[in-house]
Amino acid sequence: MKNGIYLYLFLLCPLLSCNKDGRQELFTLTYPPPPIGFEILPGLNTFDTHIYTISPIPTRYEEYLDQSGRSDDEVIAIEAKSGQLASIFQDINLDFVNRVSIFIFDPFEPDNKIEFFYMDPVVYGDKTVIRLFPGIADISEWAKQEFIGVEIRLDYRQISPTFFEMEFDFELRAMGE
Repeated sequence: MKNGIYLYLFLLCPLLSCNKDGRQELFTLTYPPPPIGFEILPGLNTFDTHIYTISPIPTRYEEYLDQSGRSDDEVIAIEAKSGQLASIFQDINLDFVNRVSIFIFDPFEPDNKIEFFYMDPVVYGDKTVIRLFPGIADISEWAKQEFIGVEIRLDYRQISPTFFEMEFDFELRAMGE
């Protein structure tokens, strides 16, 4: 009998402790345009983290806000929604990439940054697109400004095979009550 009570309490605790996110998605901010591109050179080593910085990028936050018919007061958070890295011509096997970490930053204060997409480790195998996990941070501080910067950090498991152009596409979501 005593074990039955403990089992019942053990099964009941997770149900009572779950809090659903009561927020709703108000609108989506999609990037690019403008294109967020960078170049990977051949022969880059596996010992360093290779950093690619793209800045300034217009956020067009006010434009998205106007199109949605919402006010800035209704937006309580802006979060990463989806993102991907790909070669522009979709012809390069990206299995040499081991880890991806992407930061958003203020172009006028480059030290003010936070990670908003990542993939660690990137699953090994033939792929031309790396789909990224969204971070959980509220990035309103950056996304509501007129311009942002993006810092892409790549760690390689193999030496980069050739010169090619890459592209970073992502979406943010504005959340409300």
